[in-house]
Amino acid sequence: VTAAKDAQTGWMPLQDKLLALSTNSVHRVIADATHASLTEDKTQSAASSQAILDVVAAVRTGTPLSS
Repeated sequence: VTAAKDAQTGWMPLQDKLLALSTNSVHRVIADATHASLTEDKTQSAASSQAILDVVAAVRTGTPLSS
């Protein structure tokens, strides 16, 4: 999960590069989120939590992540 709001120049391409390190990855970008709001805002933190749960489920079942 990447917070796009107020992201430094070049941050998004670096996140995409990080994603390429895994064969099972999905880049979820929250356009109106800041780094802090991913934990402080209920809706945005729910998206962060769901992303974690999705990774755990994918690992446990051996299935690909979906966007």
